[in-house]
Amino acid sequence: MIKLGNREPAWLSLADGVRLKVRPITTPAYAMIQAQAEKVFDDWAEHRAESENLDPANESVRRGLMRALMIKGLALYAVIEWQGINAPVSDETVAAFIDEHPLLAALFYHRYLAPLEDRAAEGNASGPAPHGISAAGRDIAEAAEKADSPAATPVLIAITSP
Repeated sequence: MIKLGNREPAWLSLADGVRLKVRPITTPAYAMIQAQAEKVFDDWAEHRAESENLDPANESVRRGLMRALMIKGLALYAVIEWQGINAPVSDETVAAFIDEHPLLAALFYHRYLAPLEDRAAEGNASGPAPHGISAAGRDIAEAAEKADSPAATPVLIAITSP
């Protein structure tokens, strides 16, 4: 059974005394942020990639930049309050925090998306096949042969001091 998530803001503790109060992530919000990140990536690829000497067709470049854009987009959407950062919360300060602290940004990303990933892992409430996961498939392994004698039993050796 799928559990419904909490709709109230929650605090995420990162490190170095930094705590972020975030609104809960929803599937529509995640999809919107992903679409915006793709739009920003496409604009970058068309207008700035060459001047930065990066190939937007390179899968590593694309994945890395998309991840950075997703982290920033999620933070801009989610962060409504913070502790341990000497600045008021605004789009500019949240973006600066993400840009200037990549390890804390990555930690935010993982901790913020954990509830969404947990819900995805719960699946759609489908269970395994009625007679096991391989009930619908044919066996491809050969049966093991019977052993001639049972396996040796390990012997415990006690070490005593004289």
